[in-house]
Amino acid sequence: MRNDVKAIVLAGNGGRFFFGFDISVLQKVQLTGDISPFPDVSVDLVMNRIEDGKKPSVVAIEGLALGGGLEFALVRCLSSTQRLPRLIGLPKAIQMIMTSKPIMSEEGKKLGLVDAIVPSTELLKIARQWALDIAERRKPWMCSLHRTERIGSLSETRDVLKVARQKVKQTARNMPHHLACLDVIEEGIIRGGYNGILKEVKVSRDLLLSDTSKGLVHVFFAQRATSKVPHVTDVGLKPRPVKKVAVIGGGLMRSRIATALVLNNISVVLKEINLEYLLEGIKAIEANVRELVAKKTLLQDKADKALSMVKGVLDYSAFKDVDMVIEAVIENVWLKQSIFSEIEKVRSPYCILGTNTSTIDLNIIGEKIRSQDRVIGAHFFSPAHVMPLLEIVRTEKTSAQAILDLMAVCKTIKKVPVVVRSCTGFAVNRTFFPYSRAAHILVNLGVDVY
Repeated sequence: MRNDVKAIVLAGNGGRFFFGFDISVLQKVQLTGDISPFPDVSVDLVMNRIEDGKKPSVVAIEGLALGGGLEFALVRCLSSTQRLPRLIGLPKAIQMIMTSKPIMSEEGKKLGLVDAIVPSTELLKIARQWALDIAERRKPWMCSLHRTERIGSLSETRDVLKVARQKVKQTARNMPHHLACLDVIEEGIIRGGYNGILKEVKVSRDLLLSDTSKGLVHVFFAQRATSKVPHVTDVGLKPRPVKKVAVIGGGLMRSRIATALVLNNISVVLKEINLEYLLEGIKAIEANVRELVAKKTLLQDKADKALSMVKGVLDYSAFKDVDMVIEAVIENVWLKQSIFSEIEKVRSPYCILGTNTSTIDLNIIGEKIRSQDRVIGAHFFSPAHVMPLLEIVRTEKTSAQAILDLMAVCKTIKKVPVVVRSCTGFAVNRTFFPYSRAAHILVNLGVDVY
Protein backbone atom coordinates (compact mmCIF):
# COMPACT_ATOMS: atom_id res chain seq x y z
CA MET A 1 0.00 0.00 0.00
CA ARG A 2 1.60 3.26 -1.14
CA ASN A 3 0.71 6.16 1.10
CA ASP A 4 1.86 8.72 -1.47
CA VAL A 5 -0.84 7.54 -3.91
CA LYS A 6 -4.20 9.14 -3.15
CA ALA A 7 -6.17 7.92 -6.18
CA ILE A 8 -5.75 5.90 -9.38
CA VAL A 9 -6.32 6.79 -13.05
CA LEU A 10 -6.50 3.97 -15.58
CA ALA A 11 -5.99 4.78 -19.26
CA GLY A 12 -5.38 3.00 -22.55
CA ASN A 13 -3.40 4.11 -25.56
CA GLY A 14 -3.67 4.14 -29.32
CA GLY A 15 -7.26 5.39 -29.30
CA ARG A 16 -8.70 2.43 -27.41
CA PHE A 17 -8.96 1.11 -23.87
CA PHE A 18 -9.30 -2.64 -24.34
CA PHE A 19 -11.86 -5.03 -25.75
CA GLY A 20 -11.96 -7.60 -22.96
CA PHE A 21 -12.05 -11.35 -23.43
CA ASP A 22 -9.92 -13.23 -25.97
CA ILE A 23 -12.40 -15.41 -27.88
CA SER A 24 -9.59 -17.69 -29.12
CA VAL A 25 -9.16 -18.91 -25.52
CA LEU A 26 -12.85 -19.76 -25.44
CA GLN A 27 -12.44 -21.69 -28.69
CA LYS A 28 -9.59 -23.76 -27.22
CA VAL A 29 -11.63 -24.57 -24.12
CA GLN A 30 -14.52 -25.78 -26.26
CA LEU A 31 -12.26 -27.91 -28.44
CA THR A 32 -10.61 -29.63 -25.46
CA GLY A 33 -13.50 -29.63 -23.02
CA ASP A 34 -11.03 -28.45 -20.36
CA ILE A 35 -12.66 -25.60 -18.48
CA SER A 36 -9.77 -25.09 -16.04
CA PRO A 37 -8.59 -21.84 -17.75
CA PHE A 38 -11.83 -20.36 -16.40
CA PRO A 39 -11.54 -20.18 -12.62
CA ASP A 40 -14.53 -20.00 -10.28
CA VAL A 41 -14.42 -16.21 -10.30
CA SER A 42 -15.67 -13.69 -12.81
CA VAL A 43 -14.48 -10.34 -14.03
CA ASP A 44 -17.20 -8.90 -11.80
CA LEU A 45 -15.56 -10.40 -8.70
CA VAL A 46 -12.23 -8.90 -9.69
CA MET A 47 -14.01 -5.60 -10.24
CA ASN A 48 -15.38 -5.76 -6.71
CA ARG A 49 -11.83 -5.50 -5.36
CA ILE A 50 -11.29 -2.35 -7.39
CA GLU A 51 -14.66 -0.87 -6.50
CA ASP A 52 -14.33 -1.71 -2.77
CA GLY A 53 -10.67 -0.65 -2.59
CA LYS A 54 -9.41 2.04 -0.26
CA LYS A 55 -8.37 4.34 -3.09
CA PRO A 56 -10.80 5.70 -5.68
CA SER A 57 -10.14 4.95 -9.32
CA VAL A 58 -11.14 6.90 -12.42
CA VAL A 59 -10.85 5.59 -15.97
CA ALA A 60 -9.93 7.82 -18.89
CA ILE A 61 -11.30 6.24 -22.07
CA GLU A 62 -10.37 7.45 -25.54
CA GLY A 63 -11.89 5.62 -28.47
CA LEU A 64 -13.37 2.18 -27.88
CA ALA A 65 -14.00 0.25 -24.68
CA LEU A 66 -15.95 -2.91 -25.46
CA GLY A 67 -17.12 -5.91 -23.43
CA GLY A 68 -14.80 -6.65 -20.56
CA GLY A 69 -12.89 -3.49 -21.40
CA LEU A 70 -15.81 -1.32 -20.39
CA GLU A 71 -16.53 -3.53 -17.40
CA PHE A 72 -12.98 -3.04 -16.18
CA ALA A 73 -13.11 0.63 -17.01
CA LEU A 74 -16.19 1.64 -15.11
CA VAL A 75 -17.09 -1.51 -13.21
CA ARG A 76 -20.07 -1.07 -15.51
CA CYS A 77 -20.47 -3.41 -18.44
CA LEU A 78 -22.94 -3.53 -21.30
CA SER A 79 -23.19 -7.29 -20.74
CA SER A 80 -23.11 -7.09 -16.93
CA THR A 81 -26.23 -8.53 -15.39
CA GLN A 82 -25.67 -6.86 -12.03
CA ARG A 83 -24.30 -3.34 -12.38
CA LEU A 84 -26.00 -2.19 -15.55
CA PRO A 85 -29.60 -2.36 -14.17
CA ARG A 86 -28.45 -0.44 -11.09
CA LEU A 87 -26.89 2.30 -13.20
CA ILE A 88 -29.45 2.89 -15.94
CA GLY A 89 -32.62 1.09 -14.84
CA LEU A 90 -33.90 -2.38 -15.63
CA PRO A 91 -35.80 -1.85 -18.95
CA LYS A 92 -32.89 -0.12 -20.73
CA ALA A 93 -30.36 -2.52 -19.21
CA ILE A 94 -32.28 -5.53 -20.53
CA GLN A 95 -32.48 -3.95 -23.99
CA MET A 96 -28.71 -3.40 -24.06
CA ILE A 97 -27.90 -6.86 -22.73
CA MET A 98 -30.19 -8.59 -25.24
CA THR A 99 -28.91 -6.66 -28.29
CA SER A 100 -25.23 -6.15 -27.34
CA LYS A 101 -25.17 -3.05 -29.53
CA PRO A 102 -22.42 -0.52 -28.73
CA ILE A 103 -23.44 3.02 -27.86
CA MET A 104 -21.76 6.39 -28.35
CA SER A 105 -20.37 8.37 -25.44
CA GLU A 106 -23.17 10.96 -25.61
CA GLU A 107 -25.82 8.31 -25.06
CA GLY A 108 -23.68 6.73 -22.35
CA LYS A 109 -23.58 10.03 -20.46
CA LYS A 110 -27.32 10.49 -20.84
CA LEU A 111 -27.95 7.01 -19.46
CA GLY A 112 -25.48 7.28 -16.58
CA LEU A 113 -22.72 5.01 -17.87
CA VAL A 114 -20.35 7.90 -18.56
CA ASP A 115 -19.66 10.61 -15.98
CA ALA A 116 -18.18 13.25 -18.27
CA ILE A 117 -17.15 13.83 -21.90
CA VAL A 118 -14.01 15.93 -22.37
CA PRO A 119 -11.61 16.81 -25.22
CA SER A 120 -8.93 14.15 -25.79
CA THR A 121 -6.19 16.71 -25.12
CA GLU A 122 -7.60 17.32 -21.63
CA LEU A 123 -8.56 13.73 -20.85
CA LEU A 124 -5.76 12.71 -18.46
CA LYS A 125 -5.60 16.08 -16.74
CA ILE A 126 -9.33 16.09 -15.98
CA ALA A 127 -9.32 12.40 -15.00
CA ARG A 128 -6.53 13.02 -12.45
CA GLN A 129 -8.40 15.95 -10.96
CA TRP A 130 -11.63 13.94 -10.85
CA ALA A 131 -9.87 11.12 -8.97
CA LEU A 132 -8.39 13.55 -6.43
CA ASP A 133 -11.78 15.19 -5.95
CA ILE A 134 -13.27 11.80 -5.08
CA ALA A 135 -10.39 10.98 -2.73
CA GLU A 136 -10.84 14.28 -0.91
CA ARG A 137 -14.65 13.90 -0.88
CA ARG A 138 -15.31 16.85 -3.19
CA LYS A 139 -17.11 14.40 -5.48
CA PRO A 140 -19.20 11.41 -4.36
CA TRP A 141 -17.58 7.96 -4.17
CA MET A 142 -20.27 5.51 -5.24
CA CYS A 143 -20.34 1.72 -5.41
CA SER A 144 -22.47 0.67 -8.35
CA LEU A 145 -23.12 -2.87 -7.10
CA HIS A 146 -24.97 -1.59 -4.05
CA ARG A 147 -27.10 1.06 -5.70
CA THR A 148 -30.86 0.41 -5.72
CA GLU A 149 -32.51 3.75 -6.54
CA ARG A 150 -33.01 2.86 -10.23
CA ILE A 151 -34.17 -0.72 -9.74
CA GLY A 152 -37.79 -0.08 -8.79
CA SER A 153 -40.04 -2.19 -6.58
CA LEU A 154 -39.96 -5.99 -6.57
CA SER A 155 -43.36 -6.21 -8.26
CA GLU A 156 -42.25 -3.78 -10.98
CA THR A 157 -39.06 -5.78 -11.48
CA ARG A 158 -40.96 -9.03 -11.90
CA ASP A 159 -43.36 -7.46 -14.38
CA VAL A 160 -40.47 -6.14 -16.50
CA LEU A 161 -38.68 -9.50 -16.40
CA LYS A 162 -41.90 -11.36 -17.29
CA VAL A 163 -42.38 -9.25 -20.41
CA ALA A 164 -38.69 -9.67 -21.32
CA ARG A 165 -38.91 -13.47 -20.98
CA GLN A 166 -41.97 -13.60 -23.23
CA LYS A 167 -40.17 -11.54 -25.88
CA VAL A 168 -37.04 -13.71 -25.67
CA LYS A 169 -39.10 -16.87 -26.17
CA GLN A 170 -40.51 -15.33 -29.34
CA THR A 171 -37.35 -13.80 -30.81
CA ALA A 172 -34.46 -15.89 -29.43
CA ARG A 173 -35.84 -19.36 -28.77
CA ASN A 174 -32.54 -21.07 -29.54
CA MET A 175 -30.36 -18.70 -27.52
CA PRO A 176 -30.39 -20.02 -23.91
CA HIS A 177 -28.02 -17.30 -22.70
CA HIS A 178 -30.76 -14.69 -23.14
CA LEU A 179 -33.03 -16.34 -20.58
CA ALA A 180 -30.00 -17.10 -18.42
CA CYS A 181 -29.17 -13.37 -18.26
CA LEU A 182 -32.70 -12.58 -17.12
CA ASP A 183 -32.52 -15.28 -14.43
CA VAL A 184 -29.23 -13.90 -13.14
CA ILE A 185 -30.56 -10.34 -13.15
CA GLU A 186 -33.51 -11.48 -11.05
CA GLU A 187 -31.22 -13.30 -8.63
CA GLY A 188 -29.16 -10.15 -8.10
CA ILE A 189 -32.15 -7.92 -7.54
CA ILE A 190 -33.87 -10.29 -5.08
CA ARG A 191 -30.83 -11.56 -3.17
CA GLY A 192 -28.30 -8.78 -3.73
CA GLY A 193 -25.63 -7.98 -6.29
CA TYR A 194 -22.93 -10.24 -4.86
CA ASN A 195 -25.22 -13.30 -4.96
CA GLY A 196 -26.12 -12.34 -8.51
CA ILE A 197 -22.44 -12.36 -9.45
CA LEU A 198 -21.95 -15.82 -7.92
CA LYS A 199 -24.88 -17.17 -9.94
CA GLU A 200 -23.50 -15.43 -13.05
CA VAL A 201 -20.22 -17.35 -12.60
CA LYS A 202 -21.98 -20.71 -12.34
CA VAL A 203 -24.38 -20.07 -15.24
CA SER A 204 -21.55 -18.79 -17.46
CA ARG A 205 -19.53 -21.97 -16.91
CA ASP A 206 -22.56 -24.14 -17.67
CA LEU A 207 -23.26 -22.25 -20.89
CA LEU A 208 -19.63 -22.25 -22.01
CA LEU A 209 -19.62 -25.83 -23.33
CA SER A 210 -23.16 -25.76 -24.73
CA ASP A 211 -23.82 -26.42 -28.41
CA THR A 212 -25.16 -22.87 -28.79
CA SER A 213 -21.96 -21.38 -27.41
CA LYS A 214 -19.84 -23.54 -29.70
CA GLY A 215 -21.96 -22.50 -32.67
CA LEU A 216 -21.67 -18.81 -31.87
CA VAL A 217 -17.89 -19.06 -31.46
CA HIS A 218 -17.68 -20.87 -34.80
CA VAL A 219 -19.72 -18.11 -36.48
CA PHE A 220 -17.52 -15.45 -34.86
CA PHE A 221 -14.33 -16.85 -36.39
CA ALA A 222 -15.99 -17.92 -39.65
CA GLN A 223 -17.21 -14.38 -40.32
CA ARG A 224 -13.74 -12.98 -39.72
CA ALA A 225 -12.19 -15.62 -41.96
CA THR A 226 -14.26 -14.31 -44.88
CA SER A 227 -12.17 -11.13 -44.88
CA LYS A 228 -9.05 -13.07 -45.86
CA VAL A 229 -8.88 -14.29 -49.47
CA PRO A 230 -5.59 -15.76 -50.76
CA HIS A 231 -3.99 -13.77 -53.61
CA VAL A 232 -6.51 -10.95 -53.06
CA THR A 233 -6.17 -9.53 -49.55
CA ASP A 234 -2.52 -10.51 -49.11
CA VAL A 235 -0.89 -8.96 -52.17
CA GLY A 236 -0.65 -5.33 -51.05
CA LEU A 237 -3.67 -3.97 -52.94
CA LYS A 238 -5.86 -1.25 -51.48
CA PRO A 239 -9.60 -1.02 -52.25
CA ARG A 240 -10.70 1.85 -54.43
CA PRO A 241 -13.47 4.03 -52.95
CA VAL A 242 -16.99 3.18 -54.16
CA LYS A 243 -19.19 6.24 -53.64
CA LYS A 244 -21.76 5.84 -56.43
CA VAL A 245 -23.42 2.64 -57.66
CA ALA A 246 -25.83 2.14 -60.55
CA VAL A 247 -28.58 -0.44 -59.99
CA ILE A 248 -30.47 -1.93 -62.94
CA GLY A 249 -33.53 -4.16 -62.97
CA GLY A 250 -37.08 -4.48 -61.74
CA GLY A 251 -38.80 -6.01 -58.75
CA LEU A 252 -38.07 -6.19 -55.06
CA MET A 253 -34.41 -7.19 -55.33
CA ARG A 254 -33.47 -4.03 -57.23
CA SER A 255 -35.11 -1.69 -54.72
CA ARG A 256 -33.74 -3.56 -51.72
CA ILE A 257 -30.16 -3.53 -53.06
CA ALA A 258 -30.52 0.20 -53.63
CA THR A 259 -31.89 0.60 -50.09
CA ALA A 260 -28.90 -1.23 -48.60
CA LEU A 261 -26.56 1.14 -50.43
CA VAL A 262 -28.19 4.49 -49.62
CA LEU A 263 -28.65 3.54 -45.96
CA ASN A 264 -24.86 3.39 -45.80
CA ASN A 265 -24.08 6.65 -47.62
CA ILE A 266 -23.49 5.22 -51.10
CA SER A 267 -25.29 7.18 -53.81
CA VAL A 268 -27.49 5.17 -56.18
CA VAL A 269 -28.37 5.71 -59.82
CA LEU A 270 -31.54 3.67 -60.43
CA LYS A 271 -31.98 2.73 -64.12
CA GLU A 272 -35.28 1.57 -65.61
CA ILE A 273 -36.72 1.09 -69.08
CA ASN A 274 -39.66 3.48 -68.59
CA LEU A 275 -40.95 6.14 -66.21
CA GLU A 276 -43.68 3.95 -64.71
CA TYR A 277 -41.24 1.26 -63.61
CA LEU A 278 -38.78 3.88 -62.41
CA LEU A 279 -41.34 5.56 -60.16
CA GLU A 280 -42.34 2.16 -58.79
CA GLY A 281 -38.71 1.45 -57.93
CA ILE A 282 -38.22 4.77 -56.14
CA LYS A 283 -41.47 4.30 -54.20
CA ALA A 284 -40.31 0.83 -53.15
CA ILE A 285 -37.06 2.28 -51.79
CA GLU A 286 -39.05 4.94 -49.92
CA ALA A 287 -41.28 2.23 -48.45
CA ASN A 288 -38.26 0.22 -47.29
CA VAL A 289 -36.79 3.25 -45.54
CA ARG A 290 -40.13 4.29 -43.98
CA GLU A 291 -40.54 0.79 -42.59
CA LEU A 292 -37.21 1.09 -40.76
CA VAL A 293 -38.26 4.46 -39.35
CA ALA A 294 -41.57 2.98 -38.18
CA LYS A 295 -39.68 0.18 -36.42
CA LYS A 296 -37.49 2.83 -34.78
CA THR A 297 -34.32 1.29 -36.16
CA LEU A 298 -33.61 4.38 -38.29
CA LEU A 299 -33.84 8.04 -37.35
CA GLN A 300 -35.91 10.34 -39.57
CA ASP A 301 -32.98 12.63 -40.46
CA LYS A 302 -30.91 9.66 -41.60
CA ALA A 303 -33.88 8.38 -43.59
CA ASP A 304 -34.21 11.74 -45.33
CA LYS A 305 -30.50 11.74 -46.16
CA ALA A 306 -30.69 8.18 -47.55
CA LEU A 307 -33.61 9.00 -49.83
CA SER A 308 -31.84 12.11 -51.12
CA MET A 309 -29.05 9.87 -52.43
CA VAL A 310 -31.28 8.13 -55.00
CA LYS A 311 -31.39 9.38 -58.59
CA GLY A 312 -33.63 7.80 -61.23
CA VAL A 313 -32.63 7.60 -64.92
CA LEU A 314 -33.95 6.05 -68.14
CA ASP A 315 -30.68 5.74 -70.08
CA TYR A 316 -26.99 4.98 -69.53
CA SER A 317 -25.64 8.52 -69.85
CA ALA A 318 -25.45 8.90 -66.04
CA PHE A 319 -23.19 5.83 -65.78
CA LYS A 320 -20.03 7.70 -66.79
CA ASP A 321 -18.93 8.42 -63.23
CA VAL A 322 -20.35 5.45 -61.31
CA ASP A 323 -17.85 3.27 -59.46
CA MET A 324 -19.90 0.10 -59.72
CA VAL A 325 -22.91 -1.32 -61.54
CA ILE A 326 -25.17 -4.04 -60.15
CA GLU A 327 -27.64 -5.52 -62.60
CA ALA A 328 -30.56 -7.36 -61.00
CA VAL A 329 -32.70 -8.17 -64.02
CA ILE A 330 -34.41 -11.51 -64.68
CA GLU A 331 -32.26 -14.60 -65.25
CA ASN A 332 -31.87 -14.16 -69.00
CA VAL A 333 -28.39 -14.57 -70.46
CA TRP A 334 -29.03 -12.48 -73.58
CA LEU A 335 -30.50 -9.60 -71.55
CA LYS A 336 -27.59 -9.53 -69.10
CA GLN A 337 -25.05 -9.68 -71.92
CA SER A 338 -26.71 -6.79 -73.76
CA ILE A 339 -26.79 -4.67 -70.56
CA PHE A 340 -23.07 -5.22 -69.97
CA SER A 341 -22.32 -4.35 -73.59
CA GLU A 342 -24.25 -1.06 -73.28
CA ILE A 343 -22.56 -0.20 -69.98
CA GLU A 344 -19.10 -0.84 -71.41
CA LYS A 345 -19.62 1.95 -73.93
CA VAL A 346 -20.03 4.62 -71.24
CA ARG A 347 -18.49 3.36 -68.00
CA SER A 348 -15.24 4.55 -66.43
CA PRO A 349 -12.25 2.21 -66.85
CA TYR A 350 -12.34 1.27 -63.16
CA CYS A 351 -16.07 0.62 -62.88
CA ILE A 352 -16.97 -2.80 -61.45
CA LEU A 353 -19.52 -4.74 -63.50
CA GLY A 354 -21.59 -6.63 -60.94
CA THR A 355 -24.42 -9.08 -61.48
CA ASN A 356 -26.93 -10.39 -58.95
CA THR A 357 -27.45 -13.66 -60.83
CA SER A 358 -27.95 -16.78 -58.74
CA THR A 359 -27.93 -19.39 -61.54
CA ILE A 360 -26.03 -18.21 -64.62
CA ASP A 361 -22.32 -18.81 -65.26
CA LEU A 362 -20.58 -15.44 -65.01
CA ASN A 363 -18.10 -16.44 -67.71
CA ILE A 364 -21.02 -16.55 -70.15
CA ILE A 365 -22.49 -13.24 -68.96
CA GLY A 366 -19.21 -11.43 -69.59
CA GLU A 367 -17.98 -13.26 -72.69
CA LYS A 368 -19.06 -10.55 -75.17
CA ILE A 369 -17.26 -7.59 -73.54
CA ARG A 370 -13.61 -6.55 -73.35
CA SER A 371 -13.53 -5.74 -69.62
CA GLN A 372 -13.93 -9.29 -68.34
CA ASP A 373 -11.55 -8.60 -65.47
CA ARG A 374 -14.19 -6.26 -63.97
CA VAL A 375 -17.07 -8.76 -64.18
CA ILE A 376 -18.05 -10.08 -60.75
CA GLY A 377 -21.04 -11.61 -59.02
CA ALA A 378 -22.74 -9.57 -56.28
CA HIS A 379 -25.40 -12.06 -55.18
CA PHE A 380 -27.62 -10.56 -52.47
CA PHE A 381 -30.20 -12.51 -50.51
CA SER A 382 -33.75 -11.34 -49.97
CA PRO A 383 -34.52 -8.96 -48.38
CA ALA A 384 -31.22 -7.48 -49.53
CA HIS A 385 -31.27 -4.52 -47.13
CA VAL A 386 -31.67 -6.89 -44.15
CA MET A 387 -29.94 -10.21 -44.88
CA PRO A 388 -26.22 -10.04 -43.95
CA LEU A 389 -24.76 -12.50 -46.48
CA LEU A 390 -23.43 -11.45 -49.89
CA GLU A 391 -21.85 -13.94 -52.27
CA ILE A 392 -18.96 -12.49 -54.27
CA VAL A 393 -18.59 -14.65 -57.35
CA ARG A 394 -15.33 -14.57 -59.30
CA THR A 395 -14.49 -15.91 -62.72
CA GLU A 396 -11.06 -17.01 -63.91
CA LYS A 397 -10.59 -13.50 -65.32
CA THR A 398 -11.96 -11.40 -62.44
CA SER A 399 -9.15 -9.23 -61.11
CA ALA A 400 -8.04 -9.24 -57.49
CA GLN A 401 -8.71 -5.49 -57.43
CA ALA A 402 -12.37 -5.96 -58.39
CA ILE A 403 -12.81 -8.59 -55.66
CA LEU A 404 -11.15 -6.36 -53.07
CA ASP A 405 -13.27 -3.38 -54.11
CA LEU A 406 -16.50 -5.35 -53.70
CA MET A 407 -15.34 -6.74 -50.35
CA ALA A 408 -14.86 -3.14 -49.20
CA VAL A 409 -18.40 -2.31 -50.34
CA CYS A 410 -19.64 -5.29 -48.30
CA LYS A 411 -17.99 -3.86 -45.21
CA THR A 412 -19.50 -0.44 -45.86
CA ILE A 413 -23.04 -1.81 -46.20
CA LYS A 414 -22.53 -4.19 -43.25
CA LYS A 415 -22.64 -7.46 -45.18
CA VAL A 416 -20.60 -10.61 -44.68
CA PRO A 417 -18.77 -11.41 -47.95
CA VAL A 418 -18.22 -14.99 -49.08
CA VAL A 419 -15.92 -15.19 -52.10
CA VAL A 420 -16.60 -18.21 -54.35
CA ARG A 421 -15.79 -19.27 -57.88
CA SER A 422 -18.40 -19.28 -60.61
CA CYS A 423 -19.96 -22.71 -60.30
CA THR A 424 -23.42 -24.25 -60.18
CA GLY A 425 -25.26 -22.87 -57.16
CA PHE A 426 -22.28 -20.84 -55.92
CA ALA A 427 -22.15 -21.33 -52.11
CA VAL A 428 -25.64 -21.10 -50.60
CA ASN A 429 -27.69 -22.83 -53.30
CA ARG A 430 -24.97 -25.45 -53.71
CA THR A 431 -25.40 -26.23 -50.01
CA PHE A 432 -29.17 -26.26 -50.41
CA PHE A 433 -29.17 -28.83 -53.24
CA PRO A 434 -28.65 -31.90 -50.99
CA TYR A 435 -31.49 -30.78 -48.72
CA SER A 436 -33.97 -30.43 -51.57
CA ARG A 437 -32.74 -33.69 -53.13
CA ALA A 438 -33.32 -35.54 -49.85
CA ALA A 439 -36.82 -34.06 -49.59
CA HIS A 440 -37.69 -35.28 -53.11
CA ILE A 441 -36.40 -38.75 -52.29
CA LEU A 442 -38.55 -38.92 -49.15
CA VAL A 443 -41.65 -37.85 -51.08
CA ASN A 444 -40.94 -40.43 -53.76
CA LEU A 445 -40.66 -43.08 -51.05
CA GLY A 446 -44.17 -42.20 -49.92
CA VAL A 447 -43.49 -39.99 -46.91
CA ASP A 448 -46.32 -37.52 -46.33
CA VAL A 449 -45.27 -34.05 -47.49
CA TYR A 450 -46.54 -32.32 -44.37
